Amino acid sequence: MRGGSLIGAVLAAFLVATAGGSAATQQARATVFTGYGFDACTAPSTNALQAWSASPYRAVGIYLGGANRACKDGNLSASWVSTAVSMGWNLLPLYVGMQAPCVGQTSLQHISTVQATAASQGRAAADDAAGLAANFGLPTGSPIYFDMEGYSANNSACTKSVQSFVTAWVTELRANSFMPGVYGSAASTIRDVSTLGTSTPDAIWIANWNGVEGVFGDPYVSDGLWPNHQRVHQYKGGHKETWGGVAINIDSNYVDGAVVGNAGPPPPPPPEPPAGSVGSGDGKATATWTSGSFPSTSVVTLTPTVQTPSASSYAVQLTVTDPATSTPITRFGAPVSVHLAVPANGLAPSFSTDGTTWKPLPKLTPGVDAGYTLLGDGTVEIDTLVPGYFGLLADTVPPSRPDGVAGRFVNGALRLTWNGATDNAGPVVRYDVLLDGVPSAHVDGGVRRVIVRAFHPGAQTVYRVRAVDVAGNLGVPSRAVVIVPTTRPADVPRVLPRWAWGLYDFQHHKGPRPATAPRKPPAWYWHWAAWRSAPYRVKG
Repeated sequence: MRGGSLIGAVLAAFLVATAGGSAATQQARATVFTGYGFDACTAPSTNALQAWSASPYRAVGIYLGGANRACKDGNLSASWVSTAVSMGWNLLPLYVGMQAPCVGQTSLQHISTVQATAASQGRAAADDAAGLAANFGLPTGSPIYFDMEGYSANNSACTKSVQSFVTAWVTELRANSFMPGVYGSAASTIRDVSTLGTSTPDAIWIANWNGVEGVFGDPYVSDGLWPNHQRVHQYKGGHKETWGGVAINIDSNYVDGAVVGNAGPPPPPPPEPPAGSVGSGDGKATATWTSGSFPSTSVVTLTPTVQTPSASSYAVQLTVTDPATSTPITRFGAPVSVHLAVPANGLAPSFSTDGTTWKPLPKLTPGVDAGYTLLGDGTVEIDTLVPGYFGLLADTVPPSRPDGVAGRFVNGALRLTWNGATDNAGPVVRYDVLLDGVPSAHVDGGVRRVIVRAFHPGAQTVYRVRAVDVAGNLGVPSRAVVIVPTTRPADVPRVLPRWAWGLYDFQHHKGPRPATAPRKPPAWYWHWAAWRSAPYRVKG
């Protein structure tokens, strides 16, 4: 008997057994559903299901239990099942038991590599699943899909263990009057359970995230297998969707098979609004968007505006309107990219809600409604989740203050180093080195150090670093590096003998050793020589 040949008999027997039962029991019955479904780690609340009545989905996967179940019962209960079905939802029960011996996730509980033990584990899983299904109010005849995650497709011993386990699962679950199904990877699980003869599962749930919203045409699963409303296809993996204001992380499925419920087919999914682009008409700006940017086909306009603070500025207004209601769309589902093809040249990317009051745009980072990226050709790309005015305005914002400034003496000269500053309108073009507040040196914006040798002989000297942007805005100077004279040793004579100067030069390779210098210089000489080599120090 090939996979699923018992489905009609099981459904018919169940309908007879429940005739005359309670209204709730009659409503929750095994049936066939065709349409869209989703599964989530925990059963959504009934309020969330009510909100999701606005979605194209009408089936929901629920996890009953199992040794490797990732989430707890949560909302799932017998009353939840009854309520969900009465709301028009069809249920796809799943059981996550032991996994293949060669599955990649080593932290899971695994099926035994001994086939007899694997079969025993399969029977135990079926008995547990049947008991849980009854506790949750699922009627006999309901499908229960064993969740067998993908595993190595080239391990024959592993395949035999899986087949022994599934054979026992199918046989025992049928004995418990439930319909045995299996969920798994098309290339491993479904392939291996398709050859079990009379023990082939009655229904399959194919995991193949190829985006195909249908159950046939899978390259790993022949269309000749499970042909009679016996398939579910999980075509998209974990992602968030929002319907009725409620967001849920789901996998998306197309269902044409056994479920628990009594709902009709769902409405077709709404057509996805197309991606597109529009120009500003003057060749200086373009807006592009993806298919997920707007809830419906929308009218997007990009209009140059003369409402800019100066003649050198350039700006456009981005508007998005729903053509059916003529109402503006004030927030986008995915960013719209506005490319300003005008080189920034020191102009600052800016944003305005009314075209009059402007504020600088931040650089693009996660979490901002609108941010910019400076491209290699000097133009600007703005990604925005909101409409408004976007432009390049005269830059009045100074660069940031350089931090990490430090100084140390090397061979009598002071080496100043610092971390780079940032600017809202592009790179820093130069750094000014300030001596007591007055520029004494300048270095290119890509440089982070400088050597200076100017010091006050009898007082402290103060050095700071200041960034300058392409518009000429001067940043706030860095913290001070203060240089002070070192104290002349007290034991050094007020008037030095001539031999001391000559000996110092000799020791620094600048002449012969003076004949008058003592062979063993006095201690004060060494104190003086050390002081003369480092007459200044960095304060603090």
